[in-house]
Amino acid sequence: MKTAIICTALMGGALMTSCAPTPYPRANVHGMPQAGTAQQPLATDPGYLTFNPLTMQGKDQPGYVNPFPAGSYEHFVAQPDYPKTMRDYCDERLLSQLTANNSKIIICLPQQRARVYVNGRVAMDWPVSTGTNGHETPTGTFRILEKKVDHSSNRYGRFVNEQGRTTNSNADASLGIPEGNTFRPAAMPYWHRLTLDGVGLHVGKVVPGSRLSHGCIRSPQGPIKKFYEYSVVGMPAYISRAVEDYTRGGAVRSIDVKYRPGGDHTDMPLNNNH
Repeated sequence: MKTAIICTALMGGALMTSCAPTPYPRANVHGMPQAGTAQQPLATDPGYLTFNPLTMQGKDQPGYVNPFPAGSYEHFVAQPDYPKTMRDYCDERLLSQLTANNSKIIICLPQQRARVYVNGRVAMDWPVSTGTNGHETPTGTFRILEKKVDHSSNRYGRFVNEQGRTTNSNADASLGIPEGNTFRPAAMPYWHRLTLDGVGLHVGKVVPGSRLSHGCIRSPQGPIKKFYEYSVVGMPAYISRAVEDYTRGGAVRSIDVKYRPGGDHTDMPLNNNH
């Protein structure tokens, strides 16, 4: 029987959910767990979820009680603070089955979450921060083109003067380096390149539900480090303007992504800018 693990995170001195393997629930036609059942549901099961728990309503109502067993992915997303939470979810047993052919990662822009699907099931779910206005993260279909533990930007970082003081902590070297300053590139650990012109996933500051980057997908170190252990070059990636359909294995519609020529953006010139 498959188990899921809710990963812990220490944020702002507060310990998040504890790690404990718990079976997935089966759900009835109303999306509520059936009593006495604890096997992992399949999309073909008659008792499988008939609604999308990623967009579950009513969690902010007085007296709300999470209807799913603790430890299940459904319970994780049915928590009142989801998706604006720093908590992350990881089913490492499922994640260990990941290949380029049975998996995908979806960056959900409206919820600012990254979700990894393996064989149609969520193996990981964690908070991200994508591009701000004027530096929007491109939507569309992609694939992981490159992995690199230690990576740094050749465009964004900070300017430091001759006395070693930072004069601009959000510098863009493409606009020129002020006299008397040097450029210190921003570190981007656990880099996953999605486009040849420099958009990818990497460690960076994340605020739940907030867009903060110059176009990349920033992630907390814990979950993206774990993802890096199992991710593979060639793995499909979707950056979507809508929430995917969890009940259909993370299906996204063509109208939810904006396709560019080449589909996976590999037609872009290589300049490594980020």
